[in-house]
Amino acid sequence: MEESSAAGLRIGPYRIVRVLGSGGMGIVYLAERADESFRQQVAIKLVRDRLVDPETEERLLGERQILANLDHPNIARLLDGGATAEGTPYLVMEYIDGVPIDRYCDSRRLSIDERLHLFRLICSAVHYAHQNLVVHRDIKCTNILVTRDGVPKLLDFGIAKLLDPAGMPTAGLTRQGVLMLTPENAAPEQVLDGPITTATDTYALGLLLYRLLCGHPPYRLHGSHREIAEAICGEQPRPPSAMVDVYWKEPETRSRELEVVRPEIVARYRSTSVDKLRRRLKGDLDNIALKALRKEPARRYRSVHELSEDLRLHQAFLPVTARPDTWRYRAGKFMRRHVAGLGMAATIAALLVAFGATVFVQNQRIAEERDTAMEVSRFLAEIFTAPDPWNARGSGVTAREILERGADRISTELQGRPGIQAMLMQAIGSAYYRLGDYDPAIAMLERSLELRRDVLGEGSREVAGVKNDLAAVLIRVADYDRARKLLEEALEQHRREEGEDGPSVAASLFYLADLARLTGDLAAAERFASESLAIWRKQEQQYPGKLAEATSALARILRAKGDLATAERHYREAIAFIRERFGDDYPSLAYPLQNLAVVLREQGRFDEAEAMFRQALELARRVFGDDHDVVAGSLVMLGALQHERGALDMAEASFREALELHTSSLGPAHPFVAYDMTSMAMLCFDEGRLDEAEALLRDAVEIYEQSVGPDHLYLSSALTELGIVLVEQGAAERALPLFERALSILRRTQASAQFLEAGASAAYGHALAELGRYDEAEGLLLESVPRLVAPYVPSARRGRLALGWLASLYEGWDRPEEAARYREQLASLVAEAR
Repeated sequence: MEESSAAGLRIGPYRIVRVLGSGGMGIVYLAERADESFRQQVAIKLVRDRLVDPETEERLLGERQILANLDHPNIARLLDGGATAEGTPYLVMEYIDGVPIDRYCDSRRLSIDERLHLFRLICSAVHYAHQNLVVHRDIKCTNILVTRDGVPKLLDFGIAKLLDPAGMPTAGLTRQGVLMLTPENAAPEQVLDGPITTATDTYALGLLLYRLLCGHPPYRLHGSHREIAEAICGEQPRPPSAMVDVYWKEPETRSRELEVVRPEIVARYRSTSVDKLRRRLKGDLDNIALKALRKEPARRYRSVHELSEDLRLHQAFLPVTARPDTWRYRAGKFMRRHVAGLGMAATIAALLVAFGATVFVQNQRIAEERDTAMEVSRFLAEIFTAPDPWNARGSGVTAREILERGADRISTELQGRPGIQAMLMQAIGSAYYRLGDYDPAIAMLERSLELRRDVLGEGSREVAGVKNDLAAVLIRVADYDRARKLLEEALEQHRREEGEDGPSVAASLFYLADLARLTGDLAAAERFASESLAIWRKQEQQYPGKLAEATSALARILRAKGDLATAERHYREAIAFIRERFGDDYPSLAYPLQNLAVVLREQGRFDEAEAMFRQALELARRVFGDDHDVVAGSLVMLGALQHERGALDMAEASFREALELHTSSLGPAHPFVAYDMTSMAMLCFDEGRLDEAEALLRDAVEIYEQSVGPDHLYLSSALTELGIVLVEQGAAERALPLFERALSILRRTQASAQFLEAGASAAYGHALAELGRYDEAEGLLLESVPRLVAPYVPSARRGRLALGWLASLYEGWDRPEEAARYREQLASLVAEAR
């Protein structure tokens, strides 16, 4: 059966749809179930008609048995098999909807580390096959497809060889005089028709690794079969790093290679520059690839697992087993030929060298640590003598001035000591963060991170620690994407260094929880916060303050999800714990105090809430100063309570001060600034200042869209409030798209958005009523009002508005009795708020 005649034909219970690919042995078709028992797409492989003979049938049966025995997540599964009515053998395999691994990596511009991750998954699959006595023999890019979910799948065991339990190749699966191979992916022993072992697959993986790293094959194959064989068996490949700058013009029919082999394109496909790519490959990766490509099978990696393990060691910044093929290798050969004569001398020399090296390294380390401690002590002593009257000359010196002087001196006086520079810059950056000065904090921490990387390497624990600190500041300034990348990298590094329960792991999880909460992913936020809290509980004696902060963080997420009772319990636990361990002036106490006040407000316990807000505000001013963003947070939440209770002048003063503080400390485009604007706009609306309210809300919407994205709860709230203003201005038609967008956002979120969704639905109903669409409006308002006036709602304001809108609807609809009933309910709700 050939390609042109197969479409639409049935093979067993399957109907052929189209050709997926073809090779020397057969054709692979996409097929689907034809018996309608269930829907399924598969790949069916048929041998070409001209090749059907007893030996071919034997090979297909062998392939069927091979695949049937393999069950690995990165190997395409065999589903069925048999023969057509004409006697043509076929295999039914899992259909992989993917693209070849090299195209997948390039199209997504995967970094070297991301490519190594995929490659090691394939190594795992090949190693598994080897353990099951199977050699693939044709590993190449087109036989490795990567799905949309990023899962690589190894295909086509059509020329695999079964091994006996001793690891030697069995007979009978290679046709006499015919080499079953793809030349550009063939190992020297395949070209020479030599024994095929697991080392053959190791060589093929080396070819694949080489191409994934530098975008080229290790040598260019052209000419006759003899010339190709000479290149494969005799030409020594250059290191991948040396191939980065090579530009080969491929044949015009291979347009993709024309693009890929240009150096700048190769680097771009790996999300880096040409220089950085060359440096990244030089050393370990060069040696690993070249070891896998050794001409002699015995000199390659002893197993695919060893190849994968060397890559793991490289990524973990540990020594690898691969070494350059230099004089050391030849010297090793000489020593093995003279073992008896050199053994005793080598042993004695090794002991002497090891002892001397150990003493030297220890002395060097002790001296370095001593010098570092003395330098840090001297530097800090000089910095902190600044407030001394003899130095200050009668002028008061603030903490910020001390930090500024320290930062300046670190940059100038310690240029020759990058390790000490990095340590002190991290400390000063963290201090700036706690003072609420985020720009200098970011500058210090970025410089510390750069120095740590230069001195200690990307994979060091210290680098991961700076990433945590820098991400914490970036979260405060709403640079969420960069913060997430740093935290994910730090978490992986910390887990590698400390295990699952290390304190740095808990810190990364803590910040990831805060980031997820701020970006609206409450499920992920709760998961991260719970994991962080569990670790801190195990280390309570060492880190009691962290335990309190993690408890408070989890409570904040539960409150966002609407679980007010559990959130209140956690906040009270955190507050009691902090006061017992650290006293009433501990800086972190301000956070659970103000957040507990929010929970109390949402439960309708206004007197308790106001007392708690003022307590939190007083502590924040005393500890952080009047211009810290923690003070601004307490002010805006106190203002919301004052607004609820009708103290509009006091609320406006609180909102304006919060807006000024947040703008100065976080910048004018921060989501906290937009939150303050939204709060202020709601107050302006209630006072009839509609133009001012509209301007504030349009600014808030723009800030939210740029900072937290198009699907955040904060944005839905601002859109709803803007729509309410437009309806009040007589532009109900223009308000409808805003309500529809807000509802679309809210319906994609979790249970925490139910109150906001009810508010947006009620406002939508109000707009419809203003347009005379009373039937639609009534349904929306009657459904929403009970949820907005229920006990313990976050804000009674939305309930009061909804009751007024429902009464207005019935008045416009000439149904005065219903209107009067809802007017009475509104009056009662207003009285309760006061």
